[in-house]
Order: sequence, then C-alpha cells, then structure tokens
Amino acid sequence: MDFVKNRSATDHLVRLETFVCEAFIQQHHAVAVLFDLEKAYDTTWKYGIMRDLHRAGLQGRLPTFIEGFLQSRNFQVRLGSCLSQLYDQKMDVPQGSILSVTLFGLMFHATRHNLVSF
Repeated sequence: MDFVKNRSATDHLVRLETFVCEAFIQQHHAVAVLFDLEKAYDTTWKYGIMRDLHRAGLQGRLPTFIEGFLQSRNFQVRLGSCLSQLYDQKMDVPQGSILSVTLFGLMFHATRHNLVSF
C-alpha cells in the first residue's frame, strides 16, 4: 500500500482489517508485513534515479521526461496569509504522484541489491 493523495493511514488500516477478517471467516492464515520509511520521498536521490535509468538502458523520450519531472521543483511555506521565499527541492521526488512511487521503488530496489555505489 503506497501513499495516495487524500488517503490516510486509517484507510490502509481498514483494508488490513478487512483482509484479516476475510481470512478468519475462511479459516485461512493472514500475513502482513508493514514498514514505514521515514522521509522516504524527501531523501530520494534525483541523480541516482537518472543514473540507474541510464544503467538499465532506458533511452528515448522517457528519461528526458523523468529528468524534467525531477528538475526545477520549488516550494513555499504558507503561514496564514504569509508566504515564504521560494526554496529549491534538491533531494526528493514529489509526493502524491504515481511516478514518484515508481522512481522511489527503483532507488529502493537498486540500493537493496547493491546496484548503487555511493
């Protein structure tokens, strides 16, 4: 279960409860593995994503699109009616985008399998 805009941890807990109840009714075992990677998207390395896509042999317009998706991302903080200055996002992938889930998964997989050298 991944982060989805307008969904909360409660939505996922309800899904898990349903899964467990159905298994109980059918007298089956239910197994769940849960983990939370703190600041996962905030610490995903943009350069590493592009490097891994290149190493995987991905060519054409898709890597160019992904690079554009990751570059030139800015944010502001609002407190009441006041806005802060613009800040550049250097180390993250945008939350709430299905492409971010895929790109984070790529980096997570590559790191787990020692395909990335830091």
